[in-house]
Amino acid sequence: MNFDPALITKALELMVLGMGGIFLVLGALYGVSLILLKMFPGEE
Repeated sequence: MNFDPALITKALELMVLGMGGIFLVLGALYGVSLILLKMFPGEE
């Protein structure tokens, strides 16, 4: 097994992109749910 620092940086870059995508989707779902709650409020 060879240690290649370039592969570590590439792996970290991919991890940051993946985690960023996850948080982007979660933020979009949160925003859509807030909009839907304002459009269709529940009965109290």
